[in-house]
Amino acid sequence: MSAHHLICKNCNNQHHGHYCNNCGQKAATHRIDLKHLMHDVFHALTHLDKGYLYTAKEMLLRPGETAREYLQGKRVRHPNPILMLIIIGGLCSLTYYNLELKLVSAFKIKELNAGLHVIDSKFFALLYFFYSIVLSMIDFAFFRHRGYNFLEFFIFNVFLSTEILLAQLVLVPVWLTARHFEVSVYIRLLVGFVFLAYLINARYQFYEIKQNPRDKWRAVFEFVVISLIFLPLGYRNFMQFFD
Repeated sequence: MSAHHLICKNCNNQHHGHYCNNCGQKAATHRIDLKHLMHDVFHALTHLDKGYLYTAKEMLLRPGETAREYLQGKRVRHPNPILMLIIIGGLCSLTYYNLELKLVSAFKIKELNAGLHVIDSKFFALLYFFYSIVLSMIDFAFFRHRGYNFLEFFIFNVFLSTEILLAQLVLVPVWLTARHFEVSVYIRLLVGFVFLAYLINARYQFYEIKQNPRDKWRAVFEFVVISLIFLPLGYRNFMQFFD
């Protein structure tokens, strides 16, 4: 056997190069220890051209284009969007709970009993799954003629929801500062409008409205519907978010 050929430890395929051409596993493997485990976790979460940080950056700068490319098959650089939403949602729940930022407007943190802790720990992910479903229903109603099925609309909205969850994590110091200075109402309303503008801009990019003027009025009507649904809901939630 040539010195340049290797045997894949996963599928026993003979190959050369850094990856197996049959199953894709790396040629160089190592024993798992704490150093390598932490390196792999950090690499997966923060690598600039692949993973959570890359997806977060792309969804911030060009959300509609990134989601459309993902649906068209450019997926190697992105983590699973549903798994990403669950992980980020869990981080939000953990952070907001420990800082005693209210998660469920109908309850105070100190009043949550053992049974409600289960709901509390999953609240962010469940809430944004629900938002994604509602938004996907609206998208399907207005733009199903563009050839996307409901699940593809759902993945698009899961990407958007995850980006908003990341923003919720980044905004924790803002919420704490606003609560301390008693200016929460104004900050919440401002952030609510920013989130709404993000959802609308993402759709403008995703449906390529500039290149498809026939869909302009469909987009306008959809934007109105989304605003009518989420502005009152967002206002109510923001007004009750803190003790």
